[in-house]
Amino acid sequence: MGSVVLNGDQRPLSWNPEKGNVIREPLQPGAGHWVGAPSTYQCSDGYFLTYRYRRPRGEGRGFEGRIAHSHDGVVFDDIWMVHQRDLETNSLERFALTRRGLEYILYISYVDPQDNRWRIDGIIADRPDKFDTRDRFEVFTASRIGLEAVKDPVVVRSQGLWWMYVSCASPTAAASEVSAETLHASQDVYTTGKIYSVTGLAVSHDAVHYDWLGIVLSPLANRWDGYAARVSTVVRTSEGFLIFYDGSANVGENYEERTGLAVTADLAHLTRVSVSQPWLVSPNGTGALRYVDFLEWEDKYHFFYEYARADGSHELRMHCVTKGPE
Repeated sequence: MGSVVLNGDQRPLSWNPEKGNVIREPLQPGAGHWVGAPSTYQCSDGYFLTYRYRRPRGEGRGFEGRIAHSHDGVVFDDIWMVHQRDLETNSLERFALTRRGLEYILYISYVDPQDNRWRIDGIIADRPDKFDTRDRFEVFTASRIGLEAVKDPVVVRSQGLWWMYVSCASPTAAASEVSAETLHASQDVYTTGKIYSVTGLAVSHDAVHYDWLGIVLSPLANRWDGYAARVSTVVRTSEGFLIFYDGSANVGENYEERTGLAVTADLAHLTRVSVSQPWLVSPNGTGALRYVDFLEWEDKYHFFYEYARADGSHELRMHCVTKGPE
């Protein structure tokens, strides 16, 4: 269980992920079968949830992404989906949804079939059930910013701008000893151990063209997050922002990250809170608890997260916490 103070509440908010409701189950039991990578967006009549289904390596990996809508935060109805074949990709990863005026923008991350590196594209539509992947445009490619992968966008609206946190693969010295083709032969450089999983930040005035600001969160050597430090969501508070992030100690824990906590006043300078250990883990299986997202809706806080089961699979959960005194 973790505790934080949100939006001036007089008591710490205690969030126990074990009490969350399962809103999507993996298609099969066992390691590598996941449903998760949630991302949410609030609208006038409820909210939208993006998520994805995954199979083990060799059986399809991240094969399908979906958007669901809910009026109450309990029942979610799917309204849109994309299959990996629509993008001719080996795998899909986390999406993010935002709005610009009357238009919605969906950011999708997937393995580029041209160079086997993760990339981020955008799609614009007047409704979230009308996105057409044939109309996608480039947001970031790894080669554009001199890194080995870019994926898992997290978008924050602040000061009239769109801020995007991006999971990036930063090469180690060992990466320079092999060719680009060899480094990306697996179509997932995060599994090679020749990179570090870091978080970068970009900013945009129109939600389409982003300027790269650089790396803002990196792993800490010999710590629980010594291999990966990936921002998963941003929570606005009266004193700044809370940052939930995914961490892993080594490449062997890739795919099985746990949740850490950081703080920032300006979105660009992050300070860790959970230095010595993760802030939250699952009691099951590998302990994976990752891709936390957050929505504040009426008198409740809603946490969405991917959660390890005892059989090695991951399920998608939501935990709703009421505001105010106990």
